[in-house]
Amino acid sequence: MSGRNSAAADRNRPPGGPDADAAVPDGPRAGRVVVEVESAPGATTISVRGELDLVTMPFLAEQLTLVSRDKPGRLVFDLAGTAFMDCGSARLMASAGEWLPEGRRPVIRRPSPGVRRVLELTGLDAYCEIEGLVVGSIRTWLFAGALSNTRKQADERLDK
Repeated sequence: MSGRNSAAADRNRPPGGPDADAAVPDGPRAGRVVVEVESAPGATTISVRGELDLVTMPFLAEQLTLVSRDKPGRLVFDLAGTAFMDCGSARLMASAGEWLPEGRRPVIRRPSPGVRRVLELTGLDAYCEIEGLVVGSIRTWLFAGALSNTRKQADERLDK
């Protein structure tokens, strides 16, 4: 996958219907979510505009499956245009780190306060790098041990 690809989940179909997660080209009928994938050597950026929820998550999963085939060295989710994200979509993005090179985590760029809150409440922020926050609103880790402790706490929350 090289270059730019854009598609949308159609909001004109009934939620939960047989075509609820179908993709349509970006255009006048752009739907609940628009996903643009831009690939460059070593890095892929997935820009998401719209809502990430139970209806649109399968569409994002499909796009991630396509991206994973290229095995990018860095994966960036640009969520500047995403005001709402459910827990399932957050888990899907965080789990993308499993197929990234050793030691790499997916990057969440410019999350809205609501998206950032979902990542924090679920503990999934420990599995991602968060970029583009307002100065003073990002946690600063002074020691690597603090990060591993946070990951352990996040794992315990997820196991419950």
